[in-house]
Amino acid sequence: MVHNVKRLILLNQMAGPMFRELAEDLAPLYPEGCVLVTGHPDTLAKRLVVTPNLTIKMAPTYNRTSKFQRVYSWLSYTLVASRYILLSGQDDAILLVSNPPILGAWVWLLTRFKKTPYAVLVYDIHPDVLIRLGVLNPNSWMVKLWNAANRKVYESANLTITIGQRMAGLLNKQKSTKTKHVVTVTPWVDVNKMKPIKRTENPYINKFLSVKDEFVVLYSGNMGASHDIDSILMSALVLKNQTSIKFIFIGEGDKYNDIDKFIQIHQLSNISLFPFQPESMIKYSMAIADVSLVSLDQGMEDLMVPSKSFYYLAVGSALIAITNDKSELSDLLHSNYCGIIVPPGQPDILAESILNLASSPQDLALMKKNARELAEKKYSRHACTLEFSEFLRQSGLL
Repeated sequence: MVHNVKRLILLNQMAGPMFRELAEDLAPLYPEGCVLVTGHPDTLAKRLVVTPNLTIKMAPTYNRTSKFQRVYSWLSYTLVASRYILLSGQDDAILLVSNPPILGAWVWLLTRFKKTPYAVLVYDIHPDVLIRLGVLNPNSWMVKLWNAANRKVYESANLTITIGQRMAGLLNKQKSTKTKHVVTVTPWVDVNKMKPIKRTENPYINKFLSVKDEFVVLYSGNMGASHDIDSILMSALVLKNQTSIKFIFIGEGDKYNDIDKFIQIHQLSNISLFPFQPESMIKYSMAIADVSLVSLDQGMEDLMVPSKSFYYLAVGSALIAITNDKSELSDLLHSNYCGIIVPPGQPDILAESILNLASSPQDLALMKKNARELAEKKYSRHACTLEFSEFLRQSGLL
């Protein structure tokens, strides 16, 4: 076990609000604080905000505009992160995040020379995600090399943390760590910041809605290859004559332009598309939802957990999870009456489910109430970051 760690270096190219909250809560626990190395624009904008014992360092951001730009931005961040690893002291430890996915092997290699202890936080399981999306052949030399590198990374880690029980189960089957198991800390939400806001009290309601009493179906976040955006678009097409129901998309990703083209081709007035909003706007944009959509394509159920789900809960929105059964999302919804599950690739069922909720105000109100209470009881920032710090302490990294 490692003792007397005085400073924690956090490496996460896209350290958004949730991860920055973790850094803020961990920093006072270390005598020399925490250093967060990131390229997330919202987090970098807060570099000059004084947070006790936390220093935020600028690094290249994640560029999703093309495959080449993605890999280039990964390499660029890895190069910058290398400096902090090589200059780490004997009292430092590292918290490594699986973003970018190529960083882990490089950290493992450099820490062999530096003898710097580290923990791994797994948001997405690679290369498994790319295999199930059909991007990589499971028998290719790249996958074999990647898996071999992953084994080294996990075997040498003092602690491996992931964000869902099913993800932990998969990692336990595939990998081994010094602790002999993978621990789970669910995503969290600051329930004091993210909370229900009445539309009459939302200062930005006019930005998103022209009619205040519309039934809002919200999709907010990454519009990537692993998200079943097509089913949502087709369900909006099915419901185009239901003038009281409005679909709102907010975010960016591979499918952003597809949404825009779909709206134009079908001349739909029941869909509005917006780019990612500033972090200061999130609590207002998410609060407009009556129903929020969380989507995972088939095969992704045990590989990722959409953290925005917990933000939706906090603002008191009902959830519709577009996912197969036996997923992290289905586990949550089966045990709590705060939303429903719709299988991927079934836009007619999705449209019917939305229409049923819009026509059942009492059921919807109960789901929204339960959603908020669940966020407060189980997924609050304080409870989850405290659990995270305890795992670090148990592994000797705090």
